[in-house]
Parts: sequence; structure tokens; C-alpha cells
Amino acid sequence: MTEIKTIGFPPIVFFGFKCGGVTVLAGKYQKTQLENGIRVVTETVPHIESVSLGVWILVGSRDESESERGISHFLEHMLFKGTEKRDTFAIANCLESLGGSLDAFTYRDLTCLYVRCLHEHLDEALDLLADMIQNSVLDPVEIEKEQTVVTEEIQNVEDTPDDLIHDLFAKSIWNAHPMGEPILGTRETVGAFDRNILRGFLERHYRPDRIVISAAGKVDHDLLAERVREQFAMGPSTSPAWERERPGEAVRCERHFTRDIGQTHICLGTTAYAYTHPRQYDLIVANTALGGGMSSRLFQQVREHLGLAYSVYSYVESLEDTGIFGTYVACDRKRVPRSIEVVKAELARFRENGITSDELSSCKAQLRSELIMGVESMDRRMSRVATEEIYTGRYFHPEDILASIDGVNAEGVLEAARTHMDEDRMQLVTVGP
Repeated sequence: MTEIKTIGFPPIVFFGFKCGGVTVLAGKYQKTQLENGIRVVTETVPHIESVSLGVWILVGSRDESESERGISHFLEHMLFKGTEKRDTFAIANCLESLGGSLDAFTYRDLTCLYVRCLHEHLDEALDLLADMIQNSVLDPVEIEKEQTVVTEEIQNVEDTPDDLIHDLFAKSIWNAHPMGEPILGTRETVGAFDRNILRGFLERHYRPDRIVISAAGKVDHDLLAERVREQFAMGPSTSPAWERERPGEAVRCERHFTRDIGQTHICLGTTAYAYTHPRQYDLIVANTALGGGMSSRLFQQVREHLGLAYSVYSYVESLEDTGIFGTYVACDRKRVPRSIEVVKAELARFRENGITSDELSSCKAQLRSELIMGVESMDRRMSRVATEEIYTGRYFHPEDILASIDGVNAEGVLEAARTHMDEDRMQLVTVGP
């Protein structure tokens, strides 16, 4: 299953175009909350012949106890391993035989199963997802096989330092909070999972008040809502509303993890605005100017001007109640001190002087283009309406989103830079010789 790391702009996509000076919206948004608590959100795009459909469960690695590390991800894998009426091959073949696709991912606070298919196959797609989530047999033989598979996946991350460092950086940022634990878990925890443990976790967390079903493309909202009502015939949850503990703020520290590899990988950063923070766009613009592309300050200074590294960038990861702002460099160990010095100097310069007018205009243009070009992906639209519902509980009109980008000014960007580029709050994590 696909692992998705959210870096950069939040998944909110503009879906309009200009015609004679008037904005013509290409999609119609609708929402229905069913009697059992499941929320159905759609964006209908009638001129598209396909549909993307996702089932989002509000559970991820942050919701796991110490002995459950990696169970959200492992359970996501097990949902593909057979139900009461479909074996593993039947699940894989159900949509592929119709020309569609099925995939899933687990994140820190979300799990998602999603499909892409022609609109006439939407009933088959929904039936498959409903079957996987509600009727998984969790066969002990398949559990044992998947433990080997996930252990290999963990080994792959440990052998890939440009992946490993982001796990270690998150752990350093959030310290003892489960938000910072690896999504894949550990060999020890994964090896201890059995059918009873998985079944208990599924029953506690896969409950209707924590499920959002989203679709985008050629979809009839009312018909889909009715089909969901029939296919997801869960009773309302009787347990208390789920409350998450917010992680704390990062404090300054430095950590090195020794690995016998050629390069040293460097992350320098701190906690950041949450997804719903009113100044989120200021930080996104600051990040774009600092390290969001080939014309950014870090790329130009570290790679083009000084030739210190091949890979260099900055990123923002936004979550329900927290986030990460980070910079990344990979270089020869002899260049580590100089690379860190240059990154810190660029952060200090940004914190002191802010953004130029040319940079501000360029960053806004990049973000507008990213949003508008996202209209071509039904997966992006499906993800947008789901994450808006999950994180904000509302739908943002596209003109409002563009207005938020246009409303970013140099003063707001400077404030975001001074908040997030303060060396007194910075965590420095390195992996290498």
C-alpha cells in the first residue's frame, strides 16, 4: 500500500476557470451526515467519466499505545488480505478487471482506502471498500505472512537514510508523544500482533463517527449517500467521543544517529502551525521562498552557488493540532559544518529581513498554479473535500482560498519566519558516519 508523506501545501485544490471574466465552477459540493454518524462529502464534476472514492478513518499512528506501534498501518495491510466473501486475489482483481485501481495509506492521524474507476463501476467500488472494512477475516496465516512483509518495509526505511531521517526528526520534534513514532512501528511490536489485538483495535477505532466517505468526479451525491447507508449499516457508536492529546512544542536540541553510509543527512526545524491556523498561508509562502523549488534561497545558495549538496529543500507538514517546519540537506560529511552554517545563515537572513516583493509575487503565482492545476486530478479533489471536512468541518469556496493566498503580505510572512526560523527553537538531527 502506498505511504504518503504530506509535505508542502495543504490538500485544498481550486477547481474553477475564468470564462468572460466570470468564474465558472467545475464542480458541485454536497455533504450528508448519516444517522449512524458517517459523513459523505462529494464534488460532482459532470464532464468527467471517472470517479475517485475514498473511505477515511480518523485513526493513525498518533492514536496507538506503546505496544500498538504500527498497528494502524498493519491493519490497513490486513484489510487487503481477505473478507468473508473475497480472498486476497478477488480483492485485487475486483476493480483491476474493470480497469480501475485500489490503494491505501496510513498517516499520523488518518487511514484511507481509495479507488479510481469509471463512474458506472462506482457501486462495485463501494461494495468492495465496505466489505474490506467491515468483513475482514484477519486470517492468522495471512497475519504471519504480512508480519514478514512489514518487517521488510521497516528494514527498507532503515536502509534508506533520506527516509529514515524524517522518522528520527519527527521523533525528536515530538519527543515522547506518539505523534513522533514511526508509522510502520517496530519489529517487536509488529511481530507481536495477533488476530485478537487487530480485531480489538479495529472495533475501537473503525467506528461510524470517525469515518468520512468522499468522492469526486461523475457522481450522484444523493445516490451515493443512499448506497453508503445500505453498505455501511453500522450502528451509532456508544463509546465517548474520541479526544486526542495535543503534542507539545519543540525545544532546542541536537542529535546524531550513526550510520555507515557515504553521506550525512541533515534536518533542521521545529514545530509549526496546525492545518487550521489562520496564518498557515503566511508560513506556506515563507517555505516556498526558502526552499520550495529550484529558484528558492536554499537551492540557489547551497547547491547552485556553493555546490555543497545535491539535495536541499524545506517543507511544511500540517496536521490537526500541530505541524512541522523543516529543512533538509544531504552532503558529504566533510561539508556538514559548512552546510549547516549556510542553512542557519539563510534562516537568520529571512528572519531578519523577510521576503522581497519579487519573491512574494513569485510564491503566490506558484501556489495559485499548483491549486488550479490540481483540478485535473480527481484523486486530489476527493482528498481535498475529505481533509477539509476532517480538519475544519466545513467547505471552503475556491474564491476564498485564492483570496487567502492573495491576502498574504510581507509583514505576515516575516511574522511566520520569526516564529518558525528561530534558532532557539530548532531541532538539529543528523544521520551519517
